Amino acid sequence: MSQPDATPFDYILAGGTVIDGTNAPGQRADVGVRGDRIAAVGDLSGSAAQRRIDVTGKVVAPGFIDSHTHDDNYLLKRRDMTPKISQGVTTVVTG
Repeated sequence: MSQPDATPFDYILAGGTVIDGTNAPGQRADVGVRGDRIAAVGDLSGSAAQRRIDVTGKVVAPGFIDSHTHDDNYLLKRRDMTPKISQGVTTVVTG
């Protein structure tokens, strides 16, 4: 787990089960975010943050890649791709 520096986090996702995408078992950890980057993962209970979000009982995971879509036309109509984002999909492969 990475260690934070002294700069306060924008927000901390506290107490979730972190799935890191390496096929390792999930583990309880906090995730500290600055800007649009994950800045630290681990026990951040003593760290300062503008906002602390309790995610106990929830899973924190990287975005999912949908490599078999038929979203070409939908992407042209709805650039926000709300149906994908709401499912945790952050990358789609199209035509």
